[in-house]
Amino acid sequence: MKSKKIIIVVIFIILFNLILITKLQAEEVNHFTVVDKQGQTIFETAMEVSKGDYYINEENKKYKVIKVNGKKGIAKFIAKVDLLEDDKLLTSSQGLLAQGAKKLVAIYNTHSDESYKPTSGSHSEPGGGDVYKIAASFANALENKGVNVIQDKSKHDPHDGGAYERSRRTAVKLIKKRPDALFDIHRDGVANPQEYVTEINGKRIAKIRLVIGRQNPQLNVNSKFAKQVKAVTDQKYPGLIKGIFYAKGKYNQDLSPRSLLIEAGTHVISQDMAVSSINLLADTINDLLYGKNSEKAKSEQNSSSISSIFIILLVVSVVGGFLYIANKRGVIDKGFSDSMGIEEKKETIEDLTNIDDSDD
Repeated sequence: MKSKKIIIVVIFIILFNLILITKLQAEEVNHFTVVDKQGQTIFETAMEVSKGDYYINEENKKYKVIKVNGKKGIAKFIAKVDLLEDDKLLTSSQGLLAQGAKKLVAIYNTHSDESYKPTSGSHSEPGGGDVYKIAASFANALENKGVNVIQDKSKHDPHDGGAYERSRRTAVKLIKKRPDALFDIHRDGVANPQEYVTEINGKRIAKIRLVIGRQNPQLNVNSKFAKQVKAVTDQKYPGLIKGIFYAKGKYNQDLSPRSLLIEAGTHVISQDMAVSSINLLADTINDLLYGKNSEKAKSEQNSSSISSIFIILLVVSVVGGFLYIANKRGVIDKGFSDSMGIEEKKETIEDLTNIDDSDD
């Protein structure tokens, strides 16, 4: 009787694990494919695609999803987009916040579990996903350029529909610090690695997708920021950003006019490839927010300050040395000595009476 119960428990555990493994494997390939009317693929994503979503692709062509059948969406071409419109930002070296900027950026991860399977052996590690390391690399790259960064490592598991509600508490806490921009770092779940691979400067790295929530009250300003990020990045690192996805949802972007959801690669590429891409993105974010020459200006300012201090010390040393020598030799008259605070040595009666006259 006891052995039968053990057998039943073992069978139950095996079945449970098989169901769990099947579910996890299904999640890895459970993504949407969006095509145009001719059947050509526009993009793939693990995010839910809904009618009314928009997408700006790598060539800045804008599409609107007009129909969704299961995991397949159909989109129509709208127009070629001018990312900057009338914005002359890129014609100068000054950034959006060059004047009086605090240089403070905040980073967090809504989906705490997201990982890169070639690196960690799994696409999901609850509470300790590889995306924390991507966020840390992003933070380090910004800090190396003189930007202050707050990286919040709060966990928001499980990876379900309530994750954004849980991460909202984190986002609200970060916004109270009044950062210049707020970034939520993710990775996509597309099973085709070529969807997210590019080559820049002879190195294969991950592509990055920006995501904006269509139901976000700050849609227009967030969208402008996303376009600016892509425009600056397109100039410095063409092909790094694969597109901007305007999806159904808010993604807590109503909390800040400069808030972005960033997808650094997909789960079937390595973490190192995502690190390389997020470091390049940090470079363009710094240029956009604080100016293309912000790092150079800071270095020149420090060098100038050091040079000024050296010159002042040199002048003080030379003048002080001259005055000391001149005073010793009696070159400086009394009026000048008094004005400079230098005391003459006065002869006393005792000094006069002790004169050695042995040579007279």
